[in-house]
Amino acid sequence: MSGFLDHVADAPEIAVAALLGDRPLVVLAPHPDDETLGCGALLFDAAGAGTPCHVICVTDGARSHPGSRAWPAARLAQARQDELRAAVRILAPAASVTWLGHPDCGAPDDAGAAEAIARLVPQGALLLASWGDDPHIDHQQVARLAYRIAAARPDLALAFYPIWGRFTDLQAPALRIEATDAACDAKARALACHRTQMTALIDDDPEGFVMTKAHQSHFLTHPEIVIAP
Repeated sequence: MSGFLDHVADAPEIAVAALLGDRPLVVLAPHPDDETLGCGALLFDAAGAGTPCHVICVTDGARSHPGSRAWPAARLAQARQDELRAAVRILAPAASVTWLGHPDCGAPDDAGAAEAIARLVPQGALLLASWGDDPHIDHQQVARLAYRIAAARPDLALAFYPIWGRFTDLQAPALRIEATDAACDAKARALACHRTQMTALIDDDPEGFVMTKAHQSHFLTHPEIVIAP
């Protein structure tokens, strides 16, 4: 356990319907797989209740295996986009998916990028983005984008989901999501779609990223967390 997880262990629980009300849901993901890791069960239950959902993926995730000769950046980016779309089909079959394709570790946070994304966000939506205290530059940049968008759009609600920040000793005002059993099952199936990150599919880069089984288990068994701004 981390200090963060100790802190949220007693955080209030909230049902997806209570979190969303009648708002559409827009998930702003730094990389393909963050939508599943951070809020896959939430997406599933929201979609199941008829909530319009849109997943916007900011970067192409193509730097996870920089030493692979068999999986150069263009091939890996396409695979990761395919994985994202397959995962979202499981979680929210009617959801829109937008692939922005910015370079991995190069997520923008400027006003122009925020304005472009804001045009994709429907009136009154809940904008759910990666947490700005996650220890990854793209997660931090995407949080800044979300703040820019919300500042210009008072009709929106804003919240964040932690990924790697879960394993730090930071604290934040948090809610634990009450997910259905069906949502948890769908999240596991969606995570399995991200084979380039969750398995040894890419086997010619010993330094490439593969999420540990322990971390995968954590995201599949621990409640999803939403942080207020």
